[in-house]
Amino acid sequence: MRFIQVGVGGFGRVWAETLANNSDAEVVGIVDISKETMLGVCEKYGYSTDICFDTLEEALEKVPADVVVSSTPPAFHRHDVVTALKAGLHAISEKPMADNLENCFAMLAAAKETGKTYMVSQNYRYNPVTWTMAEIIRSGKLGKIGQVKMDFYKGVDFGGGFRHEMDYPVIIDMSIHHFDLIRFITGLDALSVKASSWNPSWSNYKGDCSSTAHFKMSDDVNLLYNASWCAKGDYCGWNGNWQIECENGTLLMEKDKIQIIWTKGLYAIDHVEDITPVDPPMFNQAYVLDEFIRSINAGTQPVTCVADNIKSVGMVFATVEAMATGNEVAIVQG
Repeated sequence: MRFIQVGVGGFGRVWAETLANNSDAEVVGIVDISKETMLGVCEKYGYSTDICFDTLEEALEKVPADVVVSSTPPAFHRHDVVTALKAGLHAISEKPMADNLENCFAMLAAAKETGKTYMVSQNYRYNPVTWTMAEIIRSGKLGKIGQVKMDFYKGVDFGGGFRHEMDYPVIIDMSIHHFDLIRFITGLDALSVKASSWNPSWSNYKGDCSSTAHFKMSDDVNLLYNASWCAKGDYCGWNGNWQIECENGTLLMEKDKIQIIWTKGLYAIDHVEDITPVDPPMFNQAYVLDEFIRSINAGTQPVTCVADNIKSVGMVFATVEAMATGNEVAIVQG
C-alpha cells in the first residue's frame, strides 16, 4: 500500500518510523514545510529525495498513492484529510481529529461522500495497561459498571509554545487520549457533561490548567474526570489513574499497576487480585497502521474510524463549552 506522509518533523518522526518498519507500507511521498527535515528523513530511511514535496497537492499530482497520513498540527488535518479523500485516497490522521467540531464534521462528511476510509490514530488504546483493562471489563466478570473515577495529574512544562497559550490546555491537547480510553475501556459513550476549570497561582499556563468534569454515560453510568497539567509533588502515569466500580468489585489502576478488588456482599472486600498486564498484538502507532491496512484489505472500517472517533473528540469540545458557559452540554453522537 502506497503512502504519502504530510508532516515529518516533531511527532511526525514517530509516523515516519512506523511506516518505514511496516513491510506492507511503501512511502512514495513526504510533505513538509522544512526541506531540511525531509532530507533528514530520506537519509535515515534510504528514500530518494525525489519523493519530497512542498505541498500535498504537488505530491498527489506527481506520485500515485493509496493513503495520506497527516501528522501535522490539528488545525491542518481538515485540509490534509479532505484533500486526500476527494482525490480518491484513504487517510489517517493523528489525534485530535481537528481543532474544532466544524472541521471534524467536514471530514466526516467527506468520508461519507467519497466512500473512502478515514482513521484517527488513538494509540493509547494499544499499550499493555489499557489493553488489559479493556479486556477485563469486556469479559463481564466484574458485572455491570456503576460509577467511574479517572484522575490525571502531572506537572508538565513545555517551555512555552502553543500549549501555554491555550484557554484549556490539558483538555484540548491531552484529554482526547483519556476520553477515547474512557470509551474503549468501559464500552460506554458519553451523553452529556458538566465541567469547571481553574488555574493555580503557580501555573505557567495562560489558560486554566486544572479541571474537573462530570460525564453522564450510556447505561446510566456516571463518570468523574479530574485533570491537571500543573500538579505539584506527585504525578500519575500518562494513562491516568482509574477506579471503575462494578457489581462484583472494582478495577483499580494506579500508576500503571492494575488490581481487582473483589467485594463480598454489599460493601465488604473479599480479596485483592494483582493483575499482570497482557501485551496487545502490536503497540501504539504500529497497531493503528496494521489495523488500518487489514481493514482496507478486508473492506471493513477500522475501530477508530471518523464515524466512531467523533464521539471521543466530541467529548473534548463539549467539555470546553461546559467550562466556558457553566452549563451542562450534550455530546455529539455522530
